[in-house]
Amino acid sequence: MVDYYCFLPVRDGEDTIKDVMDSLLNQTIAPKKIIVTEDGSTDKTSDILEKFEKDFPEIVKVIHTESKTRDFRRIPKLWNMCLTKEYDYHMIGAGDCIFESTYAEKIIKRMEDNSKLVICSGDFGEKKSNTPHGAGRFVRQSFFFSNYNKYLEIVGYESEIIHRALIQKLEVSIFHDAFFEHVDKLGHSHNFSEFGQGMKALGYHPLYVMARCFLAFFGRGDISKKGALNMFWKYVTYHPKDSGYYSQFPKDIREEIKRNQWKMIKNFLPKRLGFQ
Repeated sequence: MVDYYCFLPVRDGEDTIKDVMDSLLNQTIAPKKIIVTEDGSTDKTSDILEKFEKDFPEIVKVIHTESKTRDFRRIPKLWNMCLTKEYDYHMIGAGDCIFESTYAEKIIKRMEDNSKLVICSGDFGEKKSNTPHGAGRFVRQSFFFSNYNKYLEIVGYESEIIHRALIQKLEVSIFHDAFFEHVDKLGHSHNFSEFGQGMKALGYHPLYVMARCFLAFFGRGDISKKGALNMFWKYVTYHPKDSGYYSQFPKDIREEIKRNQWKMIKNFLPKRLGFQ
């Protein structure tokens, strides 16, 4: 039997974290481990998690950061606190994500049937997404640890790993029949501005960015018109820093991503214009 573990960061999630944990523990293929980074909550989140840790000592592990910093840029750092090579897959959760009971089973069976699938997730909401979400994502550990020792703590980190897989001729997928719910509805749109910064940090081709923002503006995907405009504006105006979260990815990755996107553009435009 293959196995997986789940990790998730949470802060001030007393209204959702019990349902989140119950949904993970009740999976038809249950995780071998659930690691939660409790990041300085000021409500009863810590107490709720400590009860889960006491009731399920072999499965649940809680890491208390005691952080006073309220900053979404900490998310990859919190993920990295949880990484271990011990299992076949890791699943990324969130403090507001509740998963249907067959969620893991649906994804793992498909990944086991296709060894080239290395990153997959289910979907939520209106199910319009085309690529795996961050929350609910399953990542094949053999792929991850052959490329990383930790997630790169740079804006665009969720997309970078997908591009790396595609550059290596591997596959990623989203399965619309594996469903999860984002209880915090604001979680769907709070970082669309960061998408633009991430595209610049990843070296996206300008024509590819324009096409993505144009399609998003006209309702292709799960980004609002305002989100599409924010995304494009941040791409145009963003100047990466020399180091830290708002720096750029290594030059070879940026150039490879841009080359791949240019190939996609060259293959796509002639077909759309009727030349092929």
